[in-house]
Amino acid sequence: MDARWSGIDPRLYFVTDTPLCRRAGRTVAQTAALAVAGGAGIVQVRDKTLGDADFLALTRQVLEAVASATRGTGRRVPVVVNDRVAVARALLDDGADVHVHVGQGDLPVAEVRRVLGPRPLIGLSAATAGECAAARASGCVDLIGLSPAFDTATKRDAGAGLGLEGVRTLATQAGLPCVAIGGIDETRAARLRGAGVIGICVVSAICSAHDPQAGARQLLAAFAGTAA
Repeated sequence: MDARWSGIDPRLYFVTDTPLCRRAGRTVAQTAALAVAGGAGIVQVRDKTLGDADFLALTRQVLEAVASATRGTGRRVPVVVNDRVAVARALLDDGADVHVHVGQGDLPVAEVRRVLGPRPLIGLSAATAGECAAARASGCVDLIGLSPAFDTATKRDAGAGLGLEGVRTLATQAGLPCVAIGGIDETRAARLRGAGVIGICVVSAICSAHDPQAGARQLLAAFAGTAA
C-alpha cells in the first residue's frame, strides 16, 4: 500500500444503498455521516438508478456529510464513486478527495486510470483467481473487492458467495490489498478477521440498521477484535 493510502483506515468500508436508506427513514448523506461517526473509514456512493447529474448531486451531499462528520478529528475518510468515472473526474477537477470502484463489466481499469490520472485509488470487484491476477497485471488497481463474500440479497446479480475459505484463498493469491463484500453482518465480520482482507464492505447492515452509528461501531469492533 503506497502513500496514497496515508491516513485511511480501510477496516470498515461503507457502501450506500438509496432505497434501503429511504426505507429506514434517512437520507444517504445522513446515513453516511452516522456510519463515519461509528468508525467507517471509507464511504462508497452507489446508485445505479440515477442519471449522472443527480448522482453528482448525491455524491456532493455525501462529501459534505463526511466532511462534517470528520471535522476536527484529523481523520481522512475518502469517498469512492461507484462506476461513474465522469462524475469522479468532475469532482476531482473541483478539488474533491474522490476515488473510483468499478466492476468487471464496467469501464476497463486502464481507461479509468487514463481518465482519472495517477492519484485516485481504483477498486475493482473480483470473484475468481483469474480476475485477481488480471487486476494485478493491469498495474492500475489499488484495491480488490472480493465479491460476494457470502450470499447476499443486496446485489441481485451477484453469484454464489465465496465463503470464508474462498475469501481467504483469493486474498492470499491476489497480490493486492483486498476487502470482502456481500452478506456481511457482525458474526461474519468476526469470522473474516484473519482471513487476509484489510477490511469489510457493508451495505444493508448499516443502511437498514436502527442506529447506523452503533451498527458501524459494532461491525468494526467485530472485525478488529476490540470492544465496541
